[in-house]
Amino acid sequence: MTFELWVVLAIGAALAQTTRNALAQSVSSKISPTLNSWARFTFCLPFAGIAAIVSMSIDGLPTLPPSFFFYCFCTAVTQLLGNVALVSAFRVGGFGESIVFHKLEVIVAAIVGALIFSEMPSAFGAVGIAVCGVGVVATNLARDAGRLGQSRWLQAFSLGRAGSLALLCAVLLVAASFALKLANGIVADANPAIGRESISAPIQTLFHTTWMEVALLSAWIARFDRGSFSDVRMHWRRMLLIGSAGFVGSLGWFWAYSLTLVAYVKAVGQVEALLAIALGIRVLGERELIRQLPGILLIVCGITFVLLG
Repeated sequence: MTFELWVVLAIGAALAQTTRNALAQSVSSKISPTLNSWARFTFCLPFAGIAAIVSMSIDGLPTLPPSFFFYCFCTAVTQLLGNVALVSAFRVGGFGESIVFHKLEVIVAAIVGALIFSEMPSAFGAVGIAVCGVGVVATNLARDAGRLGQSRWLQAFSLGRAGSLALLCAVLLVAASFALKLANGIVADANPAIGRESISAPIQTLFHTTWMEVALLSAWIARFDRGSFSDVRMHWRRMLLIGSAGFVGSLGWFWAYSLTLVAYVKAVGQVEALLAIALGIRVLGERELIRQLPGILLIVCGITFVLLG
């Protein structure tokens, strides 16, 4: 039952995250990347707060050790920086291309898990990682040849600004994933009645991480870009949709991470890459993605191997 639950949560979170990313991309040219990220967390906070109140009304006021807030803060910082990097990638590159490089986080998660958390991939999983690498090269080869005077092979090993930002986002979000999983475990250990498979611990982690993110981003914008707050009045409806989709996606990820390995959750969540490609081609009109489909399919196949491994 637990296996089925985390798979459903991962797929549901991927669907919600695709929706959130598409909404964020739709306003990325109208507002700054920092305000875009601020909207995601600020308009997510009311939903997270309501969930926390409902959770505490059922389970009571939880014990939250200082180490819990430390890992929440680590999650907040890395997730904030990762979100800003992804939105910045949307501004300088295509939606589909940015999401594909961003979704290489499953490979990063497997490597970090093996090196730091003793989550060793199998031989089959290692093959999957190699296939994903080939897919990235193939995707780059399919991009417009000769851009910036580069040869096709030199271009193949150049991520470009959008790809580099998306890959940076992947690294940061993997760090956030492990930090929030540690926070979930601390809540469960400090409150045995809640249990490790309960939704209560992820709700507490999500709420406290989100208010930290809102506080950090609000202070940053107030100090360096105060005028951007005036854009909220014009775009608040779209921001509300971004926040609500972000809440659903984040809660799904947070809960799934507490049920199984981070790399497993991210592998199942790769359905987001397929959805992003479909959106990029059919909705956002990024026809150049069609030439990149073979490389993208290799990435998806590699990700599947990682999961099976």
